[in-house]
Amino acid sequence: MKRLLFVLLLASAMISGAAIFADSSSEYVVQSVTGSVVREVSAGKFEPVTEGLVLAPSTVVNTGVNSVLVVKIGDRVATIKAMQKGPVDKLANSALAVAKPGIKLGANASSSDVNAEAGQTRTNVSTASTRASDATKDLQWAEE
Repeated sequence: MKRLLFVLLLASAMISGAAIFADSSSEYVVQSVTGSVVREVSAGKFEPVTEGLVLAPSTVVNTGVNSVLVVKIGDRVATIKAMQKGPVDKLANSALAVAKPGIKLGANASSSDVNAEAGQTRTNVSTASTRASDATKDLQWAEE
């Protein structure tokens, strides 16, 4: 009887410990779908992805042309863009890795300490036009 009680306590401790330390980031909850996004349910069989659907990390998703899939992983949100196919965990992780802060194409400077009245200045960077103008000083030209 004591052995049975001990086994039951041990089993309940393992189950509750697993529930406490379970990784909630293994669930990918679909927040929004734009365009044609499908998931593979079996070999060659696809079903549309809808909002609120919970995806396993190994679920293969396929986003069509002009489609966007937004998934929530724990407290993070990943945006999977158009024309991508693969497991949702890899696509979401690559989408999160791309979203790093930095200088964007076409960004404007918020502030600068460069003197606006300085005008154009000469730099030490050699360009083709400066090399050509320097070379003319070394040659004797005869104009006719």
